[in-house]
Amino acid sequence: MKIRTRVLVVLVLAILITGAAGLIASNIVSREIVEDQIYNELVLTVQSRANHIETFLDMNNVKVERTASSFIIKDFLTTDVDDECYAAQYEQVTARLHALAATDDTTNIISLLDRNGTIGASTCEAVVGSDRSSDDMFLKWNKRTHIRDVCACKSTGRPVMGFSTPVIKNDEIVGVILTSIHINDLDAITTDRTGLGKTGEVYLVNTDGYMITPSRFTSDTFLKQQVSTGHLGDEPEDLKDMGEGEYGHELSTCKNYLGTDVIRTHTHITGMGWTLIAEMSEEEAFAPVTSLTRTMLAILAVLTIGGLLCSIVISGTLTEPILTLSSGSEKIEKGDLDYKVGTDAGDEIGELSRSIDRMTGELKISRMELEEYNVSLEEQVEERTRKLMESEEYLKELVDKLRISQEGLSAPVVEVGDGILALPLIGMIDEHRITTIMETLLSEITGTQSDVVILDVTGVHEIDTYVTGQLIRIVRAVRLLGATCIITGVRPESAHTLVELGVDTSELMTRRTLQDGLRYAQKIAGGDEGDKVG
Repeated sequence: MKIRTRVLVVLVLAILITGAAGLIASNIVSREIVEDQIYNELVLTVQSRANHIETFLDMNNVKVERTASSFIIKDFLTTDVDDECYAAQYEQVTARLHALAATDDTTNIISLLDRNGTIGASTCEAVVGSDRSSDDMFLKWNKRTHIRDVCACKSTGRPVMGFSTPVIKNDEIVGVILTSIHINDLDAITTDRTGLGKTGEVYLVNTDGYMITPSRFTSDTFLKQQVSTGHLGDEPEDLKDMGEGEYGHELSTCKNYLGTDVIRTHTHITGMGWTLIAEMSEEEAFAPVTSLTRTMLAILAVLTIGGLLCSIVISGTLTEPILTLSSGSEKIEKGDLDYKVGTDAGDEIGELSRSIDRMTGELKISRMELEEYNVSLEEQVEERTRKLMESEEYLKELVDKLRISQEGLSAPVVEVGDGILALPLIGMIDEHRITTIMETLLSEITGTQSDVVILDVTGVHEIDTYVTGQLIRIVRAVRLLGATCIITGVRPESAHTLVELGVDTSELMTRRTLQDGLRYAQKIAGGDEGDKVG
């Protein structure tokens, strides 16, 4: 990669990495800030609405308990039906119940049950005399007010919830008041979406996870729309025991009943088993972060383009002297030592260019000296080559003479008497030397017409199987020419080796020393054939 391109790439990468790091850091920080804000808003909202709901429930508890404390109701429940004043009391109690229902538009039906569970008076004439002894609202009172979960009214189908409280006279429970109310005020509390934006909502779900207050986006959700509450971490049977503000969970991200990604928090309504959920779509919640990210991306793009232009200018400024220096160096490399790359710049590159010029001048001088030295060196090489050739011819002649002398020394056949030849062997005996010995000895026997040949092996340090076999060959060849071969000078150690190896030496005629062999040879040459047999 060219240095200019490398500088450009490094500068652009530095800008991109710095911008990306800043973008990521700002995104993380802004997201955390937004999460904190959303968490605070949702928590405050859900706590505030939970307080309103519990206030609503407490107020209705107070109303029912206040009704149960009426002396008219207590006297009516303790009056026998056959009593002559019962009818008047019934009219009075019925009028009182209607008056109470009229003062509160949320009241649906108020019924008065005796201790046997029979409705003695009610704002709904149709139910008077009905047996409610098996009704859950009648069975669950125990000297305190009981609240029944929200359900649909059997007559109107509207959402209602029931309150039951015992009527106590002289510390004795004489009956129960059942009051069912419309949950309009409860709906008003949850449908107030102040501070929840366009996608935020608050709603109640019961222990089975069904919505009991209206949805912002879906109609007719009462006890029909189920909401997944598994992420809330509380089992349905435990919800009634949870207190106000007992979250146990941080802000969570999940999908709501519409399948939208939302940010959610929750709390539980005391003693009801209800869960109050506040949520907002994740897209709306993090819209500021998204907007900030887009802005940062735009800024990063502008910085990248601006940085690219600046990088081009900077890289050109930095690399132009280097490129000039590189171009001059290439010319000098090709042999133009007169080219000058020096500049007047006072920076390091200028110093380097002037150093190159000085180095080029010194190199030119050295080159001229080297050429002169090469000429002288060539003459010396030619002279030495001529002398080496002369020495080589002389050595060749000397080697030839040595070879001839060596061949003569390897098989020195000596005529030691009339018809007697002696061949002393010294050193190692190999295949080439055996051939020379064989040729020389046979040639001398033929030329001198000798009758006896003495092979003296005193100078042979080691006689093994191979050497013995070669000696036998020589003996046989000499015998074919009509001469007798005597072996002398076998060393004790060689004799021991041959015996150990089991070499057959029966064909060899041996004598202890050269003198013994010479005397024996003279006998043979003198005609004493009787000694040949030994």
